[in-house]
Amino acid sequence: MKEHSKETKRKSSFLSTLNAPCIELSGNRELLIEGSKGVLSYSADSVRVNTGGMIIIVEGRELDLRCISDSALIIDGFIMRLSFTV
Repeated sequence: MKEHSKETKRKSSFLSTLNAPCIELSGNRELLIEGSKGVLSYSADSVRVNTGGMIIIVEGRELDLRCISDSALIIDGFIMRLSFTV
């Protein structure tokens, strides 16, 4: 158990030094993006998220921004494609 915690902390520290977003996809129904700088555009079939170093484009059906904070957001819906623009 402690080994998993150390590994998680190490990965988190490494990502924060790169200033890279952390993306967690649960199946194809929910997406968590940590490290977002804001939503650039939003519709039921496409969401564009600025992360500073890249733009994440989420495409699908019935997409909904369920939760938005200063640096994170959760997108629900039927997620069909993720793409990244640097």
